[in-house]
Amino acid sequence: MDKKYLDEIASFYTEEDFDSVLLYYGLKIFEKQRRGDTFLELGCSLGISTTFLLSYALSLDVVEGSIKNIEKAKTRVGNNDKVRFYHSLWEDFNYPKNKYSDIIWFRGMEHISNPEVVLKKIRSSLISGGRLHITVPNALSLHRRLGSLMGLLRDPWSLSERDKALGHFKVYDRFKLISLLKENGYQIIHWEGIILKPLPNSKMLELYKENPKLIEALFEIGKELPDYCAEIYVCAIPKKEGTGK
Repeated sequence: MDKKYLDEIASFYTEEDFDSVLLYYGLKIFEKQRRGDTFLELGCSLGISTTFLLSYALSLDVVEGSIKNIEKAKTRVGNNDKVRFYHSLWEDFNYPKNKYSDIIWFRGMEHISNPEVVLKKIRSSLISGGRLHITVPNALSLHRRLGSLMGLLRDPWSLSERDKALGHFKVYDRFKLISLLKENGYQIIHWEGIILKPLPNSKMLELYKENPKLIEALFEIGKELPDYCAEIYVCAIPKKEGTGK
């Protein structure tokens, strides 16, 4: 995936999408799981998450492949000397050693064909005890299971038309995501689901506007049914050298 294509995808995203609501709840989980206040954000999109992270950050580096997204995020955060933006593909960036308390990679892994490259490169950028925070769309979510049974998807792991429009390469379930992290030198310390989502984004956004308490309830119910939630959140730390942990 190149920068020009990422600029094309950037035009797809607006705040008028249920993904913004999912992002908010993912950040609420991050808020409880964060390690410190020196952050690296992989991908800023509209800058919603960047703005949230700045409220906790002593410093924030953002690596983003789309210049359009960087411009949107800069407009949103304003003149803030705590944040630095780097226009680069994640695979190409030279990550500093032992710098970050937390690396935030929300809804990004599914956008690249070789996440192993990024996972290995960013591992050494974490300080001792530093944490990697990942969210991905969940292949086994309730709405994808329904789509498969209705014949709209070949199976829950198939790419939907929305996936293709957003430039997704793969849809992960919890098992595939955790396995990938372990294979690339990480230990899982926490995971959970983000919102039980029975309907498409457009319908979910309508419900959210009508009654936000319903979405809050679906978030709470999702804690009991994490493998059926719309997204999966995982918090991981690098394995200690010479151990299986």
